[in-house]
Amino acid sequence: MSTKTTDREQNEKQRDPDFIKAEIALQRAAQKARERAKRAGSGVAVLKDGKIVEEQQDNL
Repeated sequence: MSTKTTDREQNEKQRDPDFIKAEIALQRAAQKARERAKRAGSGVAVLKDGKIVEEQQDNL
């Protein structure tokens, strides 16, 4: 087993469970925002490469 894998496993064990749950909640909220924007036919503002850009959703 490499030391990188061991270090990664230790970092995962040290992460606060509240932060993990918050990250999951933020991902879920982002998905809902994208779905709403798609229904409304608009875009979502996102940060990409240090710039704020509008992400357009494909309307099906």
